[in-house]
Parts: sequence; C-alpha cells; structure tokens
Amino acid sequence: SLHFKPIPRGGGIIFVLISVISSFIFISLSGINNYFMIPIISIPLALIGFLDDLYGISPWTKYFFQVFTSICLIYFSRLFSDLVLNSKIIILLLLVFIFITAIINFINFMDGLDGLISGCMFISISSTCFILNIGENYILLLGSLLAFITWNWHPAKIFMGDVGSTFLASLNIGLILQSKNYFEAFGLILIMTPCLIDPLTCVLRRLVDKQNIFRAHKLHLYQRLNIAGIKQDYIALMYILITLILAISQIYFGLICTLLISTLSIMLGLYIDNKYSIPFKKISKNL
Repeated sequence: SLHFKPIPRGGGIIFVLISVISSFIFISLSGINNYFMIPIISIPLALIGFLDDLYGISPWTKYFFQVFTSICLIYFSRLFSDLVLNSKIIILLLLVFIFITAIINFINFMDGLDGLISGCMFISISSTCFILNIGENYILLLGSLLAFITWNWHPAKIFMGDVGSTFLASLNIGLILQSKNYFEAFGLILIMTPCLIDPLTCVLRRLVDKQNIFRAHKLHLYQRLNIAGIKQDYIALMYILITLILAISQIYFGLICTLLISTLSIMLGLYIDNKYSIPFKKISKNL
C-alpha cells in the first residue's frame, strides 16, 4: 500500500524451499530432531500464505492453518510439549496458541515497508540460532535472507509476501520454543520488540476506536511515519538497529539488560509517534 507501481510478491517461497530441503538433508544425515522439524512443520502455513499471495484467502482459513502450525510447534517444543498431553491445563495451552498466532500475524502486519521485516527477521533468527547453538540447519536460510534484503531494500524490486513473512515468523517462534527455560525464551522474544509492539499497540488502539481490526489500513507507526514524509529506508534502519541492539544485549548482557533496553525502545517509539508521525486519529477518521 506504500507503493504506486506493481511489485512482484511471493518471493519468500525461496525461504521455504531452502529451509525444507536443508532440513531433509540434515534429517537423512543425523536423524529427526526438533530443530530440523520446524521448517517442515511450517510448510502448510507457507502454502496457504503462497495461495493468499496469488488468489487471496479468507482470514479464518489462514487462522486455521496458524492454529494447526501452533499445535505442531508446541508438540515439538522443549518448553510446552507436555501441555499437549495435559488436559488439566487446557486454558494455558489455548493462551499459548493465541500468543503464537499473534506473533505470526504481527510479523505479517509489519511486512509493509521495504526491508523492514527481512532485516529484523535476519537479526532475530540469526541471534536466536546463536544463543541456542542450533545454527547448522539455518545457515542457508540466513544466507538467502541476507541476499533477499538487497532486493527488498527501498526501492524494493520484490516482496516476500505472506508466504515469506508467516513462514519466517513460524520459524522464529519455533526456534524460541526450543529454549532451555522460560527466561531464555522471554529474552529471545524481547529481541523482536519493535516488530511486536507496533502492531500490538495498533490493534489495541483500533479496538478502542471500535474499528474492524481485519480491515486493511495504514495505522501502524511505520506507515504513519512514512506518510509523514520520512523515507522508507530510514524507518527500516531504525527498526533494524533497535532489533540489533536488543540482540547484542541478549547475547552479551542477559535478560535484565534486554528488558531495560526493550522498555526504553518502547518509550522511544511513543516519543517518535507523538513527535514525527501523522496522528493515529487523523488517519483513523478516514477509515
């Protein structure tokens, strides 16, 4: 919606192909393990995303596949696999489903500005692999993602589409679910703060305004900053830089420092929103 001429989308299919082929190769060499299964688990979600890029799919159909993917990711996770077999904590399991599908959708929502999600996901996935020491299966994916950024940077020549953004989100959260404990997982989620807080606050503000949150809009902070005249590459660099700082903090200084920086980045976002973006209410009136 921020472009004025047609741009090919669906380029994220390359992430799926590389990750899945790599997983099957490692499975044939080393046997099945959780890390190798994550890309394979995410195939149905990627497929429905690709069909959505081509033809358009109903939101409820897409959400069904997100829930299905979430169940599989939980089943093969280190943190929550026991929840699937424990009916006594079904409510907690449902909350985990909602949390995972929310992250998948939030990352998808943020894929509306050149280079933003491709850059942030490269940092988040690579730092998660580094912290969990599980990178061998994802080197080819990270290489393709790094190359994709050069084509996706402003002015973009290709978009990753839903097939790319939902697949990368599923991959990222699947890796985070392999954390040794909840504190480690929380720290890895904090690395994605810029890409999660922007859509979260946008959804909450739209609910308060009694808007249809499934209707297309330009109310995210990154969109309103661009409408205000700030260049796309500047905005993308800001989100990527904050994500990089959070990743470095989690790698070298731990959870407390990352939580502090995450809080400061949210405060910075609120300041930038008030100071430099087109007001939320002003654009909201036109919906």
